[in-house]
Order: sequence, then structure tokens, then C-alpha cells
Amino acid sequence: MTVSRLAAATLAIAAALAAPAIAAEGRLYQDQARGFSTLIPEGWSDPSGGLTTSSPDGSVSCTITAQPVSATASMSQDAVNASMQVYTAEVWRDQFFRGGAEGVIETSGITRLEQFDAPWARGTITYPGHPLAKFGVLLVQAPGKLASVTCTGEPIAYEKNLRGLSTVLNYLRPL
Repeated sequence: MTVSRLAAATLAIAAALAAPAIAAEGRLYQDQARGFSTLIPEGWSDPSGGLTTSSPDGSVSCTITAQPVSATASMSQDAVNASMQVYTAEVWRDQFFRGGAEGVIETSGITRLEQFDAPWARGTITYPGHPLAKFGVLLVQAPGKLASVTCTGEPIAYEKNLRGLSTVLNYLRPL
């Protein structure tokens, strides 16, 4: 067997093994018009208007947005990744806790998702007149494109649906 045939066979085996794993996590949802893809967990709703998916019981929702970013269009992925390092807990606090919203960034960081350095945060938030909610947020940026997802729910519901919302968060990609 030649090296190229061996490599092709290895890739085919890897793809065959990965497909059932992804299928077990959910269904691939691609929105070319809005510029993102993610996995929608089994039983979760189709993204309403292409933007929001909810857990089977409706207690947790994840809102997905994507937009062009002209300032990064000519950058390499490495340069985009370097620009994402500014997302510290302080930056997340400044973005989330405005207009009377109060809360705590419990943990934050940057995770590697394929070629993307993706900033994320988890915490709690209370909007005026609403109960305490847990949230998780993730940003994924490619040259010229930014996708984000924010999942929220009351603390017990959030924990109950952690696997599903983690799927939506971890499989977000800009298109």
C-alpha cells in the first residue's frame, strides 16, 4: 500500500469514527445567511429565526449571533486569535453588567476550538425584575467573521441542561 493510500484510508477511518460521535451529540445546523454553524442537541428546538434554540423543556435558551467584522478581514487566523486575548473577566463584566443588570463572572478563559482561540465566560446575572440566571457565553472569530452564543437559564435548569448547552457552545463556528 502506498503512503498516499494509507493516509487516505486513515482519514476515511477517522471520519467514519467521528461521524457517529457528532451524530450522538446532535444535528448540524448551518445558517449560511447569518454566517454560523453549530450542533443542535437532540430534542432542542430549531433555531427560531435562525438565532435562538431552546432545551426540550424550554427552560434554557441559547442565542446565536454572527456578523461580519471588516477590521479583521485581512488578518491571519493567528492575528485574529491574538486579538481575542483581550477577553478577560473584567471585559466580560463590562459587557454583561449594564443597564441595571448585576452578576458575577464565575470563571472565564480562552479555549482552543480547532484553529480558533475562543474566549468564554460563565457566571450569574440578574436583570431588574427577573430571577437570578446562570449564563455561558462563547465567541469564535475568523478573519472577517465573528460568531457568538449566549446560553441562559435559571440555575437548576441550567445545570440540568448542561450537556445540551455545552454542545451548542462548543460546536459554534463562523462560516
